[in-house]
Order: sequence, then structure tokens, then C-alpha cells
Amino acid sequence: MQVPVKQKMRIYAPQTKLVEFLAGIMSGLEHLVDLNDGPRPIAPDVVVARAWDQPGFAHYSTVSRTLEACDARTVSAVEQAITDFSRPFIDQVVHDLLRHGEPLIYDLDLTGQAVSATSQTYPDAACGWMNDQVKLGYQLAGVCLSSPTQERLWLAGFHHPGDRVSVTCVQELIRAAETQTGVRLRRRPELVQQRIAMQQDVVNRTQRLLEQQQQTLTRRQHTHTALIG
Repeated sequence: MQVPVKQKMRIYAPQTKLVEFLAGIMSGLEHLVDLNDGPRPIAPDVVVARAWDQPGFAHYSTVSRTLEACDARTVSAVEQAITDFSRPFIDQVVHDLLRHGEPLIYDLDLTGQAVSATSQTYPDAACGWMNDQVKLGYQLAGVCLSSPTQERLWLAGFHHPGDRVSVTCVQELIRAAETQTGVRLRRRPELVQQRIAMQQDVVNRTQRLLEQQQQTLTRRQHTHTALIG
């Protein structure tokens, strides 16, 4: 409720509409219109609004206008508010795992989110590999921590154009996980060296096969030239 939003208050404060947007995300909505017209709309539900300590929820169209009014300062403040709220829960899980000598298990996920192939209104959408096909859309990268109760505690998430490759997302998610948990993962360069060595054997075999094929091709070209001559 303290994050800055450059919008005047009419019936509901702009921060209330951000709370409504968050509640909608947590309820599983896929489109903003679902706040009012979804299978289980929360906008007209006074009980849900009061559960979030709000006087009521606005129509999705006004929520849309509030989101449009949000700038970089708003986004940064929302991210900080979520981080501050999540910190005690993350710290408790990490403390319990380390105290019992248990490993920290991170689950890294990269999910393609396709959009209409003919649309030109989605910002920064790009063609990439999604669900075994090349589609126009985005790559959603997320990392969570498994708790002792086997529940997943989300640490960070990122929204990228569809052509973002997985290796850069892995690096980004690992850095975010380390920042959130305050625990730096032990690097295992020896395992990387083993994988490189295994791949090098494959490269060497392929190179030898290429050389053999090249020699065969050269001999046949010479034979063909001699016959023509």
C-alpha cells in the first residue's frame, strides 16, 4: 500500500488495484478480464477483498489503467515489498535445512508462453522454442526452493523474449537463488570438465568421420576427373 503510483484516487486507491492484481494472480487468472468475467471472479467478491484488508475491488478496466500508470519506480517498489515480505519465510526454510545438514534443492524451470502468431501488440515477443515447436512468445524463467515439508518456496522469476536461450536463464536463476537464500552454491568444475571431456570424444569421432568422408570424396573426384580426361 506504500508503493508509488502516479494516479489519482477516485473510488479505490491505485495501490488497492495492485493488491487486487496480486490476488488475481494468486487465484490463477490468466487474463485481466478474468477479475470480473472469469469462472470465479474476485472483483465483485467483497469477502475476498476484506480478506486482503481492502474496502473492495475495482473493475478490471480500472485495474488495467492503474497498471498502465505504473512506472519503473512502481515496479521496483513492488519487487522490494515482495522481497521484504518473503524474507522471513526463506530464512526460516534455509535455517532449518542447514541446521539438519540437509542440502538446498533448487528447482529451475523455463516455460514457453506462446502468443498469437499474427499479433503485433505484445511487447518484446520473439520467436523461440516452446513446447517442441518454434512459436512467437516469451520465456518464463523461475527458481524455487524445496522446503522440508516438500512445499516449493518461490525465490525469483524472470520474463524474457521467446528467443532467450536456456543457458543464460540458468545463470540468471542461480545468481537470483543465491541472493535470496544468502547461500552460495558449491561450484563443481570437475564435473564440468568431465562433461567437456565426454563431448570432446564425440567431437573427435565426428571429426575423424568427416576426414574419412572427405578423403573418399577427394578420391572419387580424382577418379571422375581421370575418366573424363
